Amino acid sequence: MTLVICICTYNRNLSLIRCLKSINKLYLISNIKIKIIVADNSNKQTSLKLVKKLKKSFKYKIIQLHEKRRGVVYARNKCLHEAKKINPKFICFFDDDCIVDRFWLKNVFKVIKFTNAKIVTGPQLPLKKKSSNYLKLVNYSQFFEKKYKENLKKVNWAASNNVFLEYDIIKKHGLFFDKALNKFGIGEDQLFFSKLNNYGYKIYWSKTIKVFEDIHEHRLNLKWLIKRSFRLGVLGHYIDINIHGKFMGFIINYLKCIYYFTKAFINIFLCFNSKFQVQILNYFSRFYGRLVGPFFLKKIDFFRK
Repeated sequence: MTLVICICTYNRNLSLIRCLKSINKLYLISNIKIKIIVADNSNKQTSLKLVKKLKKSFKYKIIQLHEKRRGVVYARNKCLHEAKKINPKFICFFDDDCIVDRFWLKNVFKVIKFTNAKIVTGPQLPLKKKSSNYLKLVNYSQFFEKKYKENLKKVNWAASNNVFLEYDIIKKHGLFFDKALNKFGIGEDQLFFSKLNNYGYKIYWSKTIKVFEDIHEHRLNLKWLIKRSFRLGVLGHYIDINIHGKFMGFIINYLKCIYYFTKAFINIFLCFNSKFQVQILNYFSRFYGRLVGPFFLKKIDFFRK
């Protein structure tokens, strides 16, 4: 049985090599043959030489692709087009800056056996920086990471930074990542897996299916959180109408709009705590994005070349 691992990269060569090396150390599962697709989205395919050098001592076959059209949606779809030629049993997606836990694959099959799920996912945990400067700063990406009390939970969608699924369900529905969401730089995975969930496929999140990521400097800035929350609010409307239809999607969008406004209002009474102050900005930004999204969706372009 073949597993295709898809990694899209853009000018993060050292992180990419580290990611690939962590995959090379995965605990082996019998009868699983791994192939890796690396889709480089940089103008000059900057990872080409480094990955070629790594291939000489690598356990698994690495297929290198170059997607010249800028945007993660194009890069991910490039991976899917290549996967179609291979026709694997399984496919998974990682970000280029992640370190995959050595027992990731072993735990994936444990969860599949227990739940009979077609899609499994897990947390992306931040790597702690040793520098004292980083210890004093807030990693605002934590406000967007799913947090569950349970070790295992059925969820509605999965992020493409850490997800494993049966390839046949993609092939059956002819799914690709939505090009319209390329301008957002986020959300295309939410729509992709929300559609699969809507088709009736179970998605399970497990605490044991984990990867680790760097804490990026730009995510230590509160402005980044505000902008990201606003973008998520705007594209939330687009996702809702794609899943539920225009009429119901419009209603659901504004019900969620009320929800985020209420959450922001409640947190005002807890603002003595800095974490709740950030949550006020997070929820209000999401509320405002939901509020204006239906009217300005086509005009808004967050993507920059």
